[in-house]
Amino acid sequence: MGQALLRHREAERLALIERCGPDIPLKPLRVWTSTRRRTVETAEWLYEQGYSVRQRTQLSQLNPGVCEKMSERRIMAEMPDEVAKHEADPYHHRYPRAESYHDLAVRLEPIILELERQQDDLLIIAHESVLRVLYGYLMACNATDIPGLSFPRNEIVEIIPASYNNESSSIPIPNLPPGIIPASPEDVKIPVPPSEGPSGTATPMNLEPPMMTPESPRFGARRKPATPHANGGSSPQEAGEGSLLLVERALRD
Repeated sequence: MGQALLRHREAERLALIERCGPDIPLKPLRVWTSTRRRTVETAEWLYEQGYSVRQRTQLSQLNPGVCEKMSERRIMAEMPDEVAKHEADPYHHRYPRAESYHDLAVRLEPIILELERQQDDLLIIAHESVLRVLYGYLMACNATDIPGLSFPRNEIVEIIPASYNNESSSIPIPNLPPGIIPASPEDVKIPVPPSEGPSGTATPMNLEPPMMTPESPRFGARRKPATPHANGGSSPQEAGEGSLLLVERALRD
């Protein structure tokens, strides 16, 4: 994943020069991950190359509550009423002792506020539930569409700031084993697959305290809707703004 990303960044710089653009260094790349083992392992290669990697507790996956470690078949058999409620309103519904996508969006507000101020390029490695909320906010998706957003693990989603609405494209990650490419299962809309358990927490590389703030940006209030993974061309970034890159966890070079 890291090598594919760095090749893409260098190719974009060379393409800009070929279009008679300025030969300037790339913006610094910063990496945010959750504290879960798989996200830390995904960022390991970039950390070894000298890139700044910061772990953020708010980027933890949506809490599945009592559904943790339960199979989809068992959830359907034991909680058919809850499954029906979730199918009817997957954004607001929460399973017992779990988080809804709305709860997750509220938890991510400090992260969203901080990433809006980022001037460097930022790579976020997180669980798909977290990527759905971040993508939904940045691309102004309807809240009801967020639980259905899909992020295959052989792609990095690039979101580029633009004047009136952000633009999204995908960066392919080649040569991945076919078994890890599909996104989350679609046949049963449970919150998240079972987590790794207590062993899933890793020692931080350089854990920094999260920046907390009383300010809360309104969810999806600033931009026009966009279709996920639109493979269109990139427009020049606004001055002072870096691009945001999202990638599913559990990818290693």
